[in-house]
Amino acid sequence: MTAPWHAEEELDTRDDAEHRAAMEYLIAQPSASPMATTFVDWATFWNIDRKADDWTFEDVLARGRGHALYAGHKTGKSLLMLYISAVVALRPGNVVVYLDYEMSEEDLHERLVDMGYGPTDDLSRLRYALLPSLPPLDTPEGARALDELLDGVQEQHPDDHLTVIIDTTARAVQGDEDKADTIRSFYRWTGIGLKRRGATWARLDHAGKDATKGQRGTSAKGDDVDVVWRVERDDTGLSLRRDIARMNWVPERVAFLRLDDPLRYARADVAWPAGTADCAADLDSLTIAIDASSTTALAALRDAGKSRRKAVVLAALKYRKEGA
Repeated sequence: MTAPWHAEEELDTRDDAEHRAAMEYLIAQPSASPMATTFVDWATFWNIDRKADDWTFEDVLARGRGHALYAGHKTGKSLLMLYISAVVALRPGNVVVYLDYEMSEEDLHERLVDMGYGPTDDLSRLRYALLPSLPPLDTPEGARALDELLDGVQEQHPDDHLTVIIDTTARAVQGDEDKADTIRSFYRWTGIGLKRRGATWARLDHAGKDATKGQRGTSAKGDDVDVVWRVERDDTGLSLRRDIARMNWVPERVAFLRLDDPLRYARADVAWPAGTADCAADLDSLTIAIDASSTTALAALRDAGKSRRKAVVLAALKYRKEGA
């Protein structure tokens, strides 16, 4: 059997061994054969009932779409994603595969206990892989191994929608995760396979030195997914800010309150920037009027040696008014 006519054009031939492995993988995949390619059936295409928006987890994980969530160190993105994954897995009709390349069993136990889970909770549809031994997911071998793993899960849960979480990108690939070639290879071998399955999937990633400038490294990190969320910590929990979305129904920001006993995340209407409460307290101590302008507040804080960013001061002024 011969490979598809276009395969050699799409593969990087700089490494002969890698090229041969890639070609063998393409040949082995049903979708790689022109005879197996499925075209759109126009007779049924227009009759499918399609929702304007559809969520696996409301306003965060769009059903059947790829996502990237990135944040600075110790922001709490993994904790939030574990919480979301457990919630989704406990909903009927869902199964979640979580590939955790960082935590130990003790870490997982501690977090789940903090969230109020225990032996009486049925987490059988949260298929959690600690430090998985899969080959790198930017290679054909990694894609093949993941395909086999997911095939097994879907055979056990044939009627459940599949969600796949990869935590984190840097540890799941062999190439430099800040390089465009690595992300393109990840999508070529793994991302597109998850999309063909109709799975909801997300990969977690690190921010660069300045989180407001996006994921660490290459701009290609926005090309392989449908939604990119920047995760930020604030005074009351976390907020997700939309960097990129192919769909116009994805909200610009989603805010969560972090609550304890048990640890959980609840939707919030407002996300206050980090430092808002402290800034409001300083304005109170300086007896700044509740309806003071930002110019007045900024000057008073500066004169007192307590300068803040304007965004924080504006938030603090609003925080005080809402509190009053």
